Amino acid sequence: MKAKSMIVLSALTLFPCVLPHTVRAEGSYEKLTRQIREREAKEAAAKASDKPQSIWDDQTEANPYFKSDKKSKVNKPAKEKSRKKIRRPKRSTFKRRVYTGPSKEEIASAAVKKAVANFNSFLTSKDYEVRYEDIKYDVAGDVLTVKKIMFVPAEKDNEKNVFPYLMKADEIILRNSNIGEKSQTPLTDDGEMTVRKLEIPVWNGQGIKKGKVDVAQLTVTGDIPAYLKGKGEGMLKTLEAKDVHSEKIINETILNNVIRSKVFSAADVALKDVTLNKQFVNALKQQEIDGVTFSSARINGENISTSDGVKAAMLSYSARILNTDLVLGARLEAEKENPAENPDLELLKKNVEENKAEIEKAITEFQ
Repeated sequence: MKAKSMIVLSALTLFPCVLPHTVRAEGSYEKLTRQIREREAKEAAAKASDKPQSIWDDQTEANPYFKSDKKSKVNKPAKEKSRKKIRRPKRSTFKRRVYTGPSKEEIASAAVKKAVANFNSFLTSKDYEVRYEDIKYDVAGDVLTVKKIMFVPAEKDNEKNVFPYLMKADEIILRNSNIGEKSQTPLTDDGEMTVRKLEIPVWNGQGIKKGKVDVAQLTVTGDIPAYLKGKGEGMLKTLEAKDVHSEKIINETILNNVIRSKVFSAADVALKDVTLNKQFVNALKQQEIDGVTFSSARINGENISTSDGVKAAMLSYSARILNTDLVLGARLEAEKENPAENPDLELLKKNVEENKAEIEKAITEFQ
């Protein structure tokens, strides 16, 4: 800077020699020198001063107009500009919600207990007792399975029960009814129930089985809980049965070892929009279809629109040639105090032989 000043001053000293006399008279050497010195002094003072030129450039804590933590990019020191910004986590008042309810295992255990309790309550009656070998509930699949179920008549005061059972089945499966009421959700009205190897026996007054209705598989859909609560009475969306069979002897009088029987059967039965009442089961025992209404029916692949048409499609007659000895053996077995439920041929033959021996003994004693 000093060198620059000296060059300027030397140039000024040469002005009188170079400029004409008229120019020197118009300007003043002292004035020009003073202006140059004032300009240089201002520039030097501005560079030497640490104070900001304006309050807008003053970002120190001494400036009362700016208290923000944010710093302007104007006149930032080189070191501060080169610093990397450090990201810090933002503080928040949000609190994550924590689940405090029952665990999955506790929910499943409660659903199993509720499913068993519901099934037992649906079938509770003063007229019969429900017995079964095993019951289990699949919570994830909503499937209740009951094995070897039997409906046994309830014993009444001063009355001996002469009927061993009213109905039995190998298996009952309930699906999609939410019978476990998982997580306290309500029962559904669009479930399914399947009954396998259903038997409805026909007893006489002495408790001797004289017939039965067999169904290989029965499947119904609709409001299953309501249907079970109604003890076999209510409305169903569909009813399907496989291999229905019932046979009843028309006349027990045997002529020439020939006996006629009335057969009520169908390989495939499908009904829609079904309404059942409590007369239906007893009607089946009599080979009738009273106590049921429907919107449409299909019997053995043939569409039928009336109840009489369904009955006609399921009824037929048969004739059998019987062995008189076996017939006698069966009758003798039926007359026993505790007859066998399903006597075999050997037992019937034994009954005949014992009967013949007793007859011969009586004849010998009489003679």
